[in-house]
Amino acid sequence: MTPAPPGWPGGCREPALYVQVPAYRDRELGPTLRDLYAQAAHPERLRVRVMWQRTEDDVLPDDVVALPGLEIDEIAASRSEGCNWARRRLQGAWKDEPYTLLIDSHHRFAAGWDETAVGMLEGLRAAGIAKPILTGYLPAYSPDDDRCRGMRPLRIYPYLRDRGVLTRLRGAAMLGFPELGAPAPADFASLHFLLADGRYNKEVRFDPGVYFFGDEVLTSVRAFAAGYRLFHPHRVIGWHAYERDTRRTHWSDHGGYDERQERSLEALRRYLTGDGEVAPADVSAFESHVNLTLVTS
Repeated sequence: MTPAPPGWPGGCREPALYVQVPAYRDRELGPTLRDLYAQAAHPERLRVRVMWQRTEDDVLPDDVVALPGLEIDEIAASRSEGCNWARRRLQGAWKDEPYTLLIDSHHRFAAGWDETAVGMLEGLRAAGIAKPILTGYLPAYSPDDDRCRGMRPLRIYPYLRDRGVLTRLRGAAMLGFPELGAPAPADFASLHFLLADGRYNKEVRFDPGVYFFGDEVLTSVRAFAAGYRLFHPHRVIGWHAYERDTRRTHWSDHGGYDERQERSLEALRRYLTGDGEVAPADVSAFESHVNLTLVTS
């Protein structure tokens, strides 16, 4: 057995980190995977699986396909059922790795990101947090200009509602972060960077019926109900491309967006009012925890 590197618990098996990447017709997928491996302190400890929803025009270079530990679950984009369908499919491929990381297909990474992130997670555990999650909106980068990168970690705040249901969150610079010695307590999760114990894949399952907006709110509630507590990284671990210039969206290729989103909103309403799989007491406890009502009308 390979000795565990610093920041990883002693004796953890190899590979130790299962990285999940849903990708829908995204030209940044190749550069993202290259950088994920290039900047990792221990790339040999990664198992990376891509749910690649593509057309014949979407290709990956040979050097990317040959990356060690990379698995590609490929499907025609026309058969895709959306991002949370892809995420659930990726969750089902977990092989008992001690850690799991959820990211998007448009990222760049700081040097040693894996060791830094796992070290933060284990630091929280050592401080008495039994089930920590490290999650956050990463600062922005520009695929066209590698020098354009945000250098402050972000906090997540509630932002917009759809007919009374909280569906959208936003990021803002984390003030005073240089003085912080540990990750900052968080109210909401990001689905473009979420690091947790591998068992998260069994305990907090994605619902393909939630189409897009609102999935991070629901994930936050379900994780809280499962005993997890959320924290934002207090250092920059990586970057995220927020502009959609390099990728297609599922709704731009598939008809019926309004109908899909309407069904999704009703599913969210049921979940967030305790009329779904989340118990009413758990919804109330989360609302008290974040001091916010999730559904106002």
